[in-house]
Amino acid sequence: MESPDSVRVAVNIRPLISAELLHGCTDCITVLPGEPQVQIESHAFTYDYVYGGAGSPSFAIYDDCVAPLIDALFHGYNATVLAYGQTGSGKTYTMGTNYTGEGSNGGIIPKVMDSIFRRVETMKHSTEFLMRVSFIEIFKEEVFDLLDSHQASLSKVEGASLPKPTGPGRPPIQIREAGNGGITLSGVTEAEVRTKEEMASNLARGSLSRATGSTNMNSQSSRSHAIFTISMEQKKIASCLSGVNDDTADDILCAKLHLVDLAGSERAKRTGANGMRFKEGLLALGNVISALGDEKKRKEGGHVPYRDSKLTRLLQDSLGGNSKTVMIACVSPADTNAEETLNTLKYANRARNIQNKAVVNRDPMASQLQAMRSQIEQLQAELLFYRGDGNASFDELQILKHKVSLLEASNGELRQELQERRLTSEQLAQRALDAQVEKDKLVTKIELVRNGKSWDEIDFNQNQDFDLMKTYLLKIQELEGELIRVKSLSSSKCKRISDCIDEDEDEDETSKDLLFSSGNDYSSSDEIEDNEKELEHSTLQEKLDLELMELDKRLEQKEAEMKRFTSSDTSVLRQHYEKKVIELELEKKALQKEIDQLRQNLANISSPSDVGAQKLREEYLHKLNVLESQVAELKKKQDAQAQLLRQKQRSDEAAKRLQEEIQRIKSEKVQLQQKIKQESEQFRLWKASREKEVHQLKKEGRRNEYEMHKLLAQNQRQKMVLQRKTEEAAMDTKRLKELLESRKASSREASSAGNGNGPGVQAILQTVEHELEVTVRVHEVRSEYEHQVEERAKMAREVSRLKEESEILKHSELRDYHETMSAEARNSRIFALENMLAATSSTLVAMASQLSEAEERERTFSGRGRWNHVRSLGDARHIMNHLFNLASSSRCSLRDKEVHCREKDAEMKDLNEKVVVLSGLTRQLAAEKAALTREVKLKVGFISYWC
Repeated sequence: MESPDSVRVAVNIRPLISAELLHGCTDCITVLPGEPQVQIESHAFTYDYVYGGAGSPSFAIYDDCVAPLIDALFHGYNATVLAYGQTGSGKTYTMGTNYTGEGSNGGIIPKVMDSIFRRVETMKHSTEFLMRVSFIEIFKEEVFDLLDSHQASLSKVEGASLPKPTGPGRPPIQIREAGNGGITLSGVTEAEVRTKEEMASNLARGSLSRATGSTNMNSQSSRSHAIFTISMEQKKIASCLSGVNDDTADDILCAKLHLVDLAGSERAKRTGANGMRFKEGLLALGNVISALGDEKKRKEGGHVPYRDSKLTRLLQDSLGGNSKTVMIACVSPADTNAEETLNTLKYANRARNIQNKAVVNRDPMASQLQAMRSQIEQLQAELLFYRGDGNASFDELQILKHKVSLLEASNGELRQELQERRLTSEQLAQRALDAQVEKDKLVTKIELVRNGKSWDEIDFNQNQDFDLMKTYLLKIQELEGELIRVKSLSSSKCKRISDCIDEDEDEDETSKDLLFSSGNDYSSSDEIEDNEKELEHSTLQEKLDLELMELDKRLEQKEAEMKRFTSSDTSVLRQHYEKKVIELELEKKALQKEIDQLRQNLANISSPSDVGAQKLREEYLHKLNVLESQVAELKKKQDAQAQLLRQKQRSDEAAKRLQEEIQRIKSEKVQLQQKIKQESEQFRLWKASREKEVHQLKKEGRRNEYEMHKLLAQNQRQKMVLQRKTEEAAMDTKRLKELLESRKASSREASSAGNGNGPGVQAILQTVEHELEVTVRVHEVRSEYEHQVEERAKMAREVSRLKEESEILKHSELRDYHETMSAEARNSRIFALENMLAATSSTLVAMASQLSEAEERERTFSGRGRWNHVRSLGDARHIMNHLFNLASSSRCSLRDKEVHCREKDAEMKDLNEKVVVLSGLTRQLAAEKAALTREVKLKVGFISYWC
């Protein structure tokens, strides 16, 4: 089980960046879900934390790893956060050492500053704080103060060998060891800070002075190791120590927090760095981690090479010393960086075995004062004993001290009770405030009563407010329920969408498989589209014909009705009816006149008793009745004639409307006929263009067939080359592994024979040959690895280009866009390239694993270990002679190869000149051929004209 003070290790896996995606890189790291375990090829590692990929999110690094260190800092423990990894893996971004004050990038250092000063703000009434910061960098094995305003800044370094100058008259920074074993820096600037802004300003000022440079892996690469240190001293305030033992009054806690951003840990050739940058490697740190992480060496008390580098010297407390340390290993998931990633993971795995011994750091003077105070108390107790009557014993003094402590404890309880009473007082004050509010409400009610309102109205208003509040609460509950329902519906829809996406991906895979089964002619989907178009045209034609027939039927019906209306002479009939009505009106007037005359005569008969008059009266009455009946009959006839006249008017209006409808139907018929004609013309044009397009597609189909055969041959050729290269790489890695195993076995044999006279000369020479063979094999595997990376990058660029062309053609509205390749051929090529990329990725990861193991064994076997079997000066002379013979033989062979290459270059130059001459002759013959062809055509035309 790990000690609580062991180094905690976190792995941060950044996502693939755009440049890596452009080169077709894929993930080579697998994270076990729910477990801090990382696997790359056949290597598996377990750490304390894993972020990125399938692990925890990267923003949780601070809360999980760094926040406990801040707590330890306030308790007096030293702490260190160490970012380790290759260039471009995100170390500076994770640490936040590129902070410029223009906004936080989410790094650790800005969060540390914010957390420290928030905590200081909460403790300022009980504790005094003194904080200082320093910012240094180690560049080319020199320590530079980034907060020294007199030093010239060097923000860009292009591999020059000029060192950073120091300030005028300022002594260089020196590393010293304190009396307690701690490491300190002499001559470095420690700026006192009181606010977060001051600390951020110092960080930003130092960040601008860091040494950076452009490499193959990062345009703004940190080419130095940077250490930002926060020193904190804290002391309890005297006014807050009443009732507390005075021994703690002068207790001062001193602690430091180191935030370390290291330079890249990769090979120099990988980044393209040159010159003095080779000194920036982390070999010394790797040796220290290896020595501290080896449990056997640690138990035996083996030497730890802290003094091999200034970096390891400064980190002596952080690695195996008085500090709580967290190491953040930043790695890239790209398969092209698999070798560097594997090396970083191995170092991080070793770092987990490092055991630190963190203790609370107190001010030495305060500790000495506390010891003196204890001694004074003891002497005072003894003095009281001897000055007394001699009856009081030392135990009684201890009892008195115990009573004092009890009184102090009672005092503490009383203080606690006082605090509770204060809380009770605050609660009572709150209740008084509520009572005051209630009183104000009552005063308001009284004012309303004085203004003439009744208590019922006031209660009604309050009830209205209460009802309104209840309504709001119900509305809030409804909205919350609706929100829950919408969230559940959204989650179900998201699930359905993800299922649809999976189905679409399956369909994409199926369509990708069907690409190879497509024929040379235009696809079946185009035929279906043509058939649908023709069916649509025929259906529309039938529909228009039916509409035209319906219009014809309606027109015939309307015309028949019109004929019925116009079969008789309406004008003559109308005149007849009007004449008849007039005649009846005249006859009616005549009869009415006669009736009036008879009534007048009847009134003139004066003597009712006269028989003659009576008879005449009766005649008049009879005649009057007859005339009235005639008038009534004439009135009926007149009404009938008027009714007939009105009916005739209505029929005339209906005939007019019918005529208008007939005209409208005729107009619709003409429009429908024009539409049928237009539709037929459009269909004819579409049919012609479609036939032309089909002919063009057939022509392109033959071209696509040729392209498909050509691409299949190219894919097969590339596949065979890739397979051959893969087999060769596998053989090289296998041979390299066998050589490394045999070298390990030979080294064990040499060490077991160390007590004898040592191996013979022949065995030593064989060992030298074996070492050279290992070096050559490593070089071959690395060259093949780099060649595979370049080839994979070319294939990835081709895939990207083909996909861009496909997208352009998909969204392009230009119909005359010249396609360099058909869609089927393009998709087939993309599919083949993606398969080859996947195969290349697995090969690269396997080769990177073998190269990492080779470098690790080379590092452990290099130096003295390689020559342990050399026991005498004679053996060394034999080795030197043998190496000289090999070097001279290689030099002579190289000379012969150079001569041979020059000869071949001369031959190639002669061949190129001949090619240029032949190209000129070919162009001349082509021009002559064209001229003769024109002449023949003219003669043939002339002969055909006269014949």
